[in-house]
Amino acid sequence: MIYVDVAQIMRKYSIPNKYVLAMMIAKRARALSEDAAKRLFDGGKDKPIFTAIEEVRDGKVKFVMRTKKAQAS
Repeated sequence: MIYVDVAQIMRKYSIPNKYVLAMMIAKRARALSEDAAKRLFDGGKDKPIFTAIEEVRDGKVKFVMRTKKAQAS
């Protein structure tokens, strides 16, 4: 089981709340489960959710806030 300090990750990468963090991890895990070649490090035997958590924790996946103007374009 992976234990992570959620508050530390949110502060370190300026993630506004736990919901956004959970969505980031879920979206990344979904992408990994569809195509394992997208892994950013050699964690081949890990489940996609564990790999996604590690990638976010290590800063390999970044959070970018979209604005309404950017979404409309």
